[in-house]
Amino acid sequence: MSPAAKLDSVAHVTIPVGDLEEAQAFYVDLLGADLVRRFDRETFLRYQPGRAAEADADNSPLHLEVKFGDSPEFHLFLQRNQVRRVPAPHPHIALQVDADELDAFRLRLVDAGVRCDGPRRLGGPGQASVYFADPWGQLLELVTEGYEGDVKYGPPDASKL
Repeated sequence: MSPAAKLDSVAHVTIPVGDLEEAQAFYVDLLGADLVRRFDRETFLRYQPGRAAEADADNSPLHLEVKFGDSPEFHLFLQRNQVRRVPAPHPHIALQVDADELDAFRLRLVDAGVRCDGPRRLGGPGQASVYFADPWGQLLELVTEGYEGDVKYGPPDASKL
């Protein structure tokens, strides 16, 4: 048996979204991701003029490509039948934030009408997380080390999200 090939890295993660404009407002404008590419209907048909039916399908090739810092890209694919679901604890995506910015970021989310749970601690001293969901129920976590504020202990309460 020959040695197994090794993978280099994670290239991207896909996330279903129900609306590209709303996804851009949430992930880029509110959370601060960089917009790498936008494959809206017009852009898609410029490259694939004969595939209008696919562009209009529920399982659409239309998507946004966003990136947080040096992390892998998130590809936010339009799924027109996507409805908000109650977030499950797993899978979720954890986004790193500086300890001194966790409270301000949480307040920014709350001011935008996003329901949050936390700060909570599941790890060692100084670890803190704030949990929230995107408009379609994808669970997200702001996580930090070195946090000195008050925390609740234990996993997030999805009923609050």
